[in-house]
Amino acid sequence: MLLTESNISNIKVPVVGQIEIGDHKVPGLRVRIGANGNKSFVVRKRVGEKIKVVTLGRYGPRLGLGEARKLARSVLNDIESGSDVTSVQHGVLTVRKLWPAYERTKIDHKSLPEIRRIFKKYILPNLGDRFADAVTRGEITRFIDAIPAPVMARAIHAQLSAFYSWALPRLDRLQANPCKGAGRPAKPRPRERVLSDAELAALWRAAELERDPWSSAIKLLILTGQRRSEIFGAMRSEFDLETGYWIIPAGRTKNIAQNRIPLSPRASSVFTNVAAVHGSPRLFPAVGNTANSASGISKVVYRLREAVSKDLEVDVPHWSLHDIRRTVATGLQRLGVRFEVTEAILNHVSGSKGGVAGIYQRYNWGPEKEQALNAWAEYVAGCVDRHAKLGSNLPEVASS
Repeated sequence: MLLTESNISNIKVPVVGQIEIGDHKVPGLRVRIGANGNKSFVVRKRVGEKIKVVTLGRYGPRLGLGEARKLARSVLNDIESGSDVTSVQHGVLTVRKLWPAYERTKIDHKSLPEIRRIFKKYILPNLGDRFADAVTRGEITRFIDAIPAPVMARAIHAQLSAFYSWALPRLDRLQANPCKGAGRPAKPRPRERVLSDAELAALWRAAELERDPWSSAIKLLILTGQRRSEIFGAMRSEFDLETGYWIIPAGRTKNIAQNRIPLSPRASSVFTNVAAVHGSPRLFPAVGNTANSASGISKVVYRLREAVSKDLEVDVPHWSLHDIRRTVATGLQRLGVRFEVTEAILNHVSGSKGGVAGIYQRYNWGPEKEQALNAWAEYVAGCVDRHAKLGSNLPEVASS
């Protein structure tokens, strides 16, 4: 039919599914009505043996029939000229179209790598080809609700909200930041889980039964206290056995600060035993795609949890890989290591290195870090020896 604002408003909502009604004036433009009452404009165009469908946006004050016809004509012209459907949508102010300009505003921001990761892994694949001024509060709520990890969901919400605060003056039809008032998980309580000596020993034994990359990666987590992403993303060139250091470049650390980690003899031995993969610079490359780091750790952690509980013959309380890092920090403190040295090993910028102290205190604690990590490696070895067969004599779980 010849679509008009009146007949679009009066179209009956289907009981189930959805229906589409084509526009006689602009062939290819269709209005889609779902059982929930939502109406949106799409362009449907046959190209060879395939049908390309481009969603223009939801019908309403921000996208009326006249604007939809203008956009549809542009989309149809681009499709007929051989343009890809994704590049067609790049011709309007989609989230993806705005992203490069927004990224440039963060070029000197210390969290730029994390901002990029969140956009490229989560936001752009899900919302990138949507018109930025057509994304609704409810849509963002559903998007955030679908993120299984609450901490990551909050981080994604924060980055998307910051993007819309920047984009708002650039979008004439956007009246408010759609992230404001959108649902997001509550702030989680800080974790306090620290593995006991018996659990640490059982985890080490469980890691020894795994194949690489998992076996060596878990051991390096235990011996160095570094972040999971820093371990699994490590390059072989970062390890210098002559000087005895693992140097994590600033671009790979959370706080964009290089971290020099002294390698204890036990940590050096773990690194030396990791077989190099031909053609890959990574310490732990992915199977079948050596340009990327290994993936699939979630299943391995589940298997390790089961192995630790079986080893100790008790139902061990839940632990995560990040709890290993907390365990290292707590263990170093128990060994009498100075707080500043522990902070330097973990590459924290808060606490002793925060604020004015971080600006003027430039000592890197190299010798102290080496002594601390050597002592920690021997302590771990002692745990493995002392807690070979504890069975049900598992001590209480320590807390930080």
